[in-house]
Amino acid sequence: IQPLHNVVVIAATNRPDLLDPALLRPGRFDKVIYVPPPDRRARLDILRIHTRTMPLAEDVDLEHLAELTEGYTGADLEALCREAALLALRRDINATKVHMSHFLEALKRIRPSLTPDMVKFYEEWYEKARQQFQARRATQVKPMIYA
Repeated sequence: IQPLHNVVVIAATNRPDLLDPALLRPGRFDKVIYVPPPDRRARLDILRIHTRTMPLAEDVDLEHLAELTEGYTGADLEALCREAALLALRRDINATKVHMSHFLEALKRIRPSLTPDMVKFYEEWYEKARQQFQARRATQVKPMIYA
């Protein structure tokens, strides 16, 4: 074992309520960052990323798809794009473009993995954790270092 300097450890979970409280003690994970579901603009960016190499027909409206995908995560949007491409090929193995109809059909098959109740739960958990971190920092006494 050797000392490491300037090391940052980042972790992610979909179940913050199941974290061992010891992980959140001072000196372990000292900061909690809530990453909300992507908003319309972020969903549009994610859709653009996952269709960047996809031959899209002129009728594909990514702006409209971003509006239709409220509650979708980045992974959900990736699955949506993949499903639309597969639908195009299933309908015509020689298809050269993915049409809006393929995306609309894919929307029926690929549902958002987050519900409003789940988002509310995450937001409430984050607010509680944030308050606990603030309270803990307020009671910590930092040593004075004199040079």
